[in-house]
Amino acid sequence: MGYKVLRKVITLLLAILITISTCFSRVTNEQLIDISSKLNYIYGTTIIVQVYPTQLGAMATGQRIVYIDPTMVENESYEAIFGVLAHEWAHEVLNHVPQIFLHQWMSGQNISTNIFSQQKELEADYYAGRALKMYNLPLEPFIDLLKRYNVYADYTHPYFRTHPSTEERIRAILNGYNSI
Repeated sequence: MGYKVLRKVITLLLAILITISTCFSRVTNEQLIDISSKLNYIYGTTIIVQVYPTQLGAMATGQRIVYIDPTMVENESYEAIFGVLAHEWAHEVLNHVPQIFLHQWMSGQNISTNIFSQQKELEADYYAGRALKMYNLPLEPFIDLLKRYNVYADYTHPYFRTHPSTEERIRAILNGYNSI
C-alpha cells in the first residue's frame, strides 16, 4: 500500500514540476514574431529579433537586428517583452547606435558620452510608451521589468552610467503613453 501512495505522490510532483516549467516560458516564438510584426508595422521598418544571450537583456545593433536574451523571453510576459522590444526598435529607427558611437569617437569615453546615451535611452523609452498605447497594452509589466533591470543605475552617479534613473525612465514611458 505504501508503494502505491508513494507512486501517486511522485506522479503528482512530476505533474506540478511540468506545469511550473511550462509557466516560466511565457513568450513563444510565435508571440515574438507577432510582436516583431506589430513593431515593424507601427515603426514602418523591417527589423528582425534574434533570441541570443546578452548580459544587457536586450540590445539594438544599428544593423536592423535586435537581440533579446533567452532568459528574458522565458521569464517575462508578452506585454513586458513588447515594451522591451519597442524600446530597442526605437533605438534602431532613431539611429541611436551609430549616433552614440560617433559621439563617443568624437568626444572620447567621458561624462558627455554617458549623458548623451542617457538622452537616447529616454527617447527610446518615450517611443516604447507610445507603442504600448497604440496596441492598448498595459504599462505595468514593462515598468515592473524596468524596475528590476534598471536598479543598478539608481545607485550609480549620473555621470558614470549609460542609462537614466528608473524614475526618469518611467516618466519618459508615461509621457509617451499619454501622448496618444
